[in-house]
Amino acid sequence: MRDEALIHFHYGRQISAGLLLAKNGGAAPELISEAAPFLSPRNPGRSVVGFCACHPDAVDDVVAPPPQGWESWRFQQWDDWFGRINGVFLVDLRLLRVVQYPLYSCAPQVVRCDLSALPHRLVPVEEWLGQS
Repeated sequence: MRDEALIHFHYGRQISAGLLLAKNGGAAPELISEAAPFLSPRNPGRSVVGFCACHPDAVDDVVAPPPQGWESWRFQQWDDWFGRINGVFLVDLRLLRVVQYPLYSCAPQVVRCDLSALPHRLVPVEEWLGQS
Protein backbone atom coordinates (compact mmCIF):
# COMPACT_ATOMS: atom_id res chain seq x y z
CA MET A 1 0.00 0.00 0.00
CA ARG A 2 1.26 3.50 -0.84
CA ASP A 3 1.94 5.76 2.12
CA GLU A 4 2.08 9.27 0.65
CA ALA A 5 1.49 12.76 1.96
CA LEU A 6 1.77 16.31 0.68
CA ILE A 7 2.86 19.20 2.93
CA HIS A 8 2.27 22.89 2.21
CA PHE A 9 3.33 25.77 4.46
CA HIS A 10 1.29 28.96 4.50
CA TYR A 11 1.27 32.37 6.14
CA GLY A 12 -1.97 34.18 5.44
CA ARG A 13 -2.60 33.83 1.70
CA GLN A 14 1.02 33.05 0.88
CA ILE A 15 1.46 29.33 0.32
CA SER A 16 4.52 27.29 -0.50
CA ALA A 17 5.16 24.66 -3.07
CA GLY A 18 4.20 21.22 -1.82
CA LEU A 19 6.57 18.64 -0.42
CA LEU A 20 5.73 15.15 -1.60
CA LEU A 21 6.49 12.33 0.81
CA ALA A 22 6.12 9.24 -1.37
CA LYS A 23 6.77 6.92 1.55
CA ASN A 24 6.23 7.23 5.27
CA GLY A 25 3.50 9.84 4.77
CA GLY A 26 1.85 8.71 7.99
CA ALA A 27 4.84 10.15 9.85
CA ALA A 28 4.22 13.65 8.46
CA PRO A 29 3.13 15.13 11.83
CA GLU A 30 6.27 13.84 13.55
CA LEU A 31 8.47 15.06 10.69
CA ILE A 32 6.87 18.51 10.84
CA SER A 33 7.42 18.64 14.61
CA GLU A 34 11.07 17.69 14.22
CA ALA A 35 11.54 20.33 11.50
CA ALA A 36 10.08 23.17 13.62
CA PRO A 37 13.49 24.71 14.48
CA PHE A 38 14.27 24.88 10.74
CA LEU A 39 11.02 26.57 9.71
CA SER A 40 10.75 30.28 8.96
CA PRO A 41 7.93 31.93 10.94
CA ARG A 42 6.70 34.22 8.17
CA ASN A 43 8.12 32.71 5.00
CA PRO A 44 6.45 29.60 3.56
CA GLY A 45 9.14 29.17 0.88
CA ARG A 46 11.96 29.20 3.41
CA SER A 47 10.01 26.72 5.51
CA VAL A 48 10.11 24.32 2.55
CA VAL A 49 13.89 24.72 2.44
CA GLY A 50 14.11 24.24 6.22
CA PHE A 51 12.01 21.08 6.12
CA CYS A 52 14.20 19.68 3.34
CA ALA A 53 17.35 20.57 5.29
CA CYS A 54 16.02 18.74 8.33
CA HIS A 55 14.73 15.70 6.41
CA PRO A 56 16.76 15.44 3.17
CA ASP A 57 15.80 11.80 2.60
CA ALA A 58 12.07 12.19 3.35
CA VAL A 59 11.13 14.51 0.47
CA ASP A 60 10.74 12.78 -2.88
CA ASP A 61 9.57 15.75 -4.94
CA VAL A 62 8.49 19.38 -4.78
CA VAL A 63 5.23 20.22 -6.55
CA ALA A 64 3.63 23.53 -7.54
CA PRO A 65 1.62 25.52 -5.02
CA PRO A 66 -2.16 25.32 -5.39
CA PRO A 67 -3.91 28.02 -7.46
CA GLN A 68 -5.45 31.20 -6.07
CA GLY A 69 -8.52 30.57 -3.96
CA TRP A 70 -6.98 27.61 -2.12
CA GLU A 71 -7.82 29.29 1.22
CA SER A 72 -11.50 28.43 0.80
CA TRP A 73 -10.97 24.88 -0.45
CA ARG A 74 -12.84 22.10 1.26
CA PHE A 75 -12.12 18.40 1.30
CA GLN A 76 -13.19 17.80 -2.32
CA GLN A 77 -10.78 20.37 -3.75
CA TRP A 78 -7.84 19.10 -1.66
CA ASP A 79 -8.74 15.55 -2.64
CA ASP A 80 -8.74 16.58 -6.31
CA TRP A 81 -5.41 18.35 -5.76
CA PHE A 82 -3.65 15.38 -4.15
CA GLY A 83 -5.97 12.54 -3.13
CA ARG A 84 -3.39 10.12 -1.77
CA ILE A 85 -3.43 7.88 1.27
CA ASN A 86 -2.48 10.40 3.99
CA GLY A 87 -3.73 13.47 2.18
CA VAL A 88 -2.58 17.05 2.48
CA PHE A 89 -1.04 18.67 5.54
CA LEU A 90 -1.31 22.47 5.75
CA VAL A 91 1.16 24.03 8.19
CA ASP A 92 -0.24 27.40 9.28
CA LEU A 93 2.81 29.47 10.24
CA ARG A 94 0.65 32.28 11.67
CA LEU A 95 -1.48 30.13 13.98
CA LEU A 96 1.22 27.46 14.49
CA ARG A 97 -1.13 24.58 13.81
CA VAL A 98 -1.29 21.79 11.28
CA VAL A 99 -4.49 20.78 9.50
CA GLN A 100 -4.80 17.52 7.60
CA TYR A 101 -7.17 16.80 4.73
CA PRO A 102 -7.00 13.00 4.89
CA LEU A 103 -8.05 10.76 2.04
CA TYR A 104 -10.84 8.96 3.90
CA SER A 105 -12.58 11.89 5.56
CA CYS A 106 -14.75 14.72 4.32
CA ALA A 107 -13.61 17.19 6.96
CA PRO A 108 -10.25 18.70 7.80
CA GLN A 109 -8.76 17.81 11.15
CA VAL A 110 -6.16 19.52 13.28
CA VAL A 111 -3.32 17.09 13.90
CA ARG A 112 -0.99 17.12 16.87
CA CYS A 113 2.33 18.73 16.00
CA ASP A 114 4.75 20.42 18.35
CA LEU A 115 5.70 23.69 16.69
CA SER A 116 6.95 25.27 19.91
CA ALA A 117 10.54 25.12 18.62
CA LEU A 118 9.65 27.40 15.72
CA PRO A 119 12.06 30.36 15.79
CA HIS A 120 10.71 33.48 17.47
CA ARG A 121 8.87 35.91 15.27
CA LEU A 122 10.85 38.99 14.34
CA VAL A 123 9.74 42.21 16.04
CA PRO A 124 10.67 45.75 15.07
CA VAL A 125 13.68 47.09 16.98
CA GLU A 126 11.64 50.08 18.20
CA GLU A 127 9.04 47.78 19.75
CA TRP A 128 11.68 45.64 21.43
CA LEU A 129 13.53 48.67 22.85
CA GLY A 130 10.25 50.00 24.21
CA GLN A 131 9.89 46.92 26.42
CA SER A 132 13.08 47.64 28.37
